[in-house]
Amino acid sequence: MDFTKSAPNLHTLPVEILCYLFSFLRASSILSCTSTCRYLRKVLDDSSALQYVIELEAQKMVEVTAPGAMTSPAECLEILRSQMCSWRAFKPTIVDHFLQPGGEVSMSFGHLYTWDDHPQIAQIRMLDSGPSESQLYRRWDADSYPIPKDTPFRVHSVCMDPSQDLFAFVVLEPNHMAEISCRIYLETLSTSEPHPLAASEILTSFKPHISANCHFDQTKIKLKIWGDRIVLLNICDEYSACPARMQIWNWQEKQDFKCVYREQEPYGKMDDCCIVNQDHLIVSCRMTSRLPCKLNIFSFSDLGKPPVHVAECVLPFQPEGTFLRHSPFVTISPDIRCSMAPQDARFYPNAKNQLIALNVDGPPSLVLIIDTDKLLTACQSGIHTKGQSRVLPWKEWGPNCSRCIVDPVPNSQYVLRLEVAGDRAVHATPNDDGTSYSLRTYDFNKYRMSRAAASEDFCGCIITEPSTVKHQQLDEQIITNLPYMVVMDEERIETASNLIDVTFDDENILIIKSSEQDENEFVIDVAKPSSMAARGK
Repeated sequence: MDFTKSAPNLHTLPVEILCYLFSFLRASSILSCTSTCRYLRKVLDDSSALQYVIELEAQKMVEVTAPGAMTSPAECLEILRSQMCSWRAFKPTIVDHFLQPGGEVSMSFGHLYTWDDHPQIAQIRMLDSGPSESQLYRRWDADSYPIPKDTPFRVHSVCMDPSQDLFAFVVLEPNHMAEISCRIYLETLSTSEPHPLAASEILTSFKPHISANCHFDQTKIKLKIWGDRIVLLNICDEYSACPARMQIWNWQEKQDFKCVYREQEPYGKMDDCCIVNQDHLIVSCRMTSRLPCKLNIFSFSDLGKPPVHVAECVLPFQPEGTFLRHSPFVTISPDIRCSMAPQDARFYPNAKNQLIALNVDGPPSLVLIIDTDKLLTACQSGIHTKGQSRVLPWKEWGPNCSRCIVDPVPNSQYVLRLEVAGDRAVHATPNDDGTSYSLRTYDFNKYRMSRAAASEDFCGCIITEPSTVKHQQLDEQIITNLPYMVVMDEERIETASNLIDVTFDDENILIIKSSEQDENEFVIDVAKPSSMAARGK
């Protein structure tokens, strides 16, 4: 045997093979391997494909492209870094302006929709069609839906997911005097046909979810979509004895049309809910007898079994009401991918890594921005009895998992206008002149914060020190210390009297105002970070 030849090692492999092998690793493993010697470091420095893998994971984003996309890793890397720089500079430019009927407002996957309950009309608009092509994408009217004339029919909530071409709406109709049945209709957003991925065109509640003694006017219904999950939350008002109930379906799998979860509110007065990390449910609840508000955490990884109550996370106040804001869950269907241009590459927050914003009614109004990764870790750590949920006092989870945000100048309506998407938040803050607002962006991504700290042109602030907020219901201050960076736009929005809300995704910021001519109409300004606006022209 010839021992004069050296054994094979990584240095003897072609660069193309090395890059191919490294592409199967997580970003942290790629960085560990390439930090062992100069040769492997040079392989990383010369490979835009490996740099793109690291950048995508570090920013906690997912790529959305058409089948057989022509966009190279180098081009995707440039787009992703350009978006990061645009948000870091944060100089929004208005690129479109239009009127939209009023009602509930939501935004997802480059689409805006409003639902007006009184005329029972949904309006859907595609935002990225360009200023001259900003035409109504779809107008859905409940009165025109083909239902028998003798059937009582009223839509109580609508929801859409453009990434799956899914439009869903909830109908309550009396079955007989003792109960009310509920039906969720699933159809395509583009054609109003039954959705091809749905196991059934209609999801049905076989048992009454609302007492027959509870009037429709006392009932608030919320319908939400997260990927293959649909959640229906029924909430009665403060004066009704009817408990809130929640039901969850996997709308793409046939399960004899039975909901996988039904909760009769033993944990407090249910306000809102959201799904995080694909298999955990967070429910905000207000307790009776002046007890603190709580976040109840449930796990439902096995849809064949009842959800497991993991923990109760105690909050340091007793608000009049709460609601949750969170990122849309982007699940791109094959038909949507095929409709994309070959050179088109989009990036959306990874659903496994997201913030939620717990809005707390005032005065004063405040928002807790919560890192759900840290929250779930806190719920699962420590010693607790098997089979029993944990009760976490605020000081055991709150300060390290959240950051409390308030308006620098309280507004008269006690409503804090803040939205979250992925690791970012956008906040419309009133100025001390009483006539204008300014936009701020918060970023809680550690990688983007480190890149900003190393940038010479970064004009924002990186906050790592704890902040304290005084609430009138508390004897002590709320202390939170989740790190973030903040940048404020120097331009002011002269619309203090009629600003309603702000919402955004990674490419668009919507400034929603009431119309001075018609109280039932919204004025929508569409803004983009400056370099994105320039690229889109």
